[in-house]
Amino acid sequence: MSASLEKQSDWNYRITASREVVVKAKNDAVRKVSVVDVLTNLPLPLEAPADFLMETLELEKEYYATFRVYTSKRVEGVAGDFVEFFTAVDVDQSVEDFIKAYWLYPNYVRFGLVEAEAL
Repeated sequence: MSASLEKQSDWNYRITASREVVVKAKNDAVRKVSVVDVLTNLPLPLEAPADFLMETLELEKEYYATFRVYTSKRVEGVAGDFVEFFTAVDVDQSVEDFIKAYWLYPNYVRFGLVEAEAL
């Protein structure tokens, strides 16, 4: 089994969301795009798939980004009050909740970029 498949199995898919974001930085080598969500004004990292053309994104430009949210299946180190947030996958959570959770527990939330449309 490849490492990417093993890593993927450690994550629960939660939701697909579309948000207006501003690109602040990007790193082609690690396939990550740092954006600020316009509505919450909170930064978050989007992981770009290998087939996504990173050169299509311009810094300081607004995009309508679609991304998938994943939470870790492994919750060691998460405070007891928050474990259910990560483990109850059948409960609807808003994308804002996941963005805020990322800032409390950055190792337990991932955002996978699907597409970005320039505004």
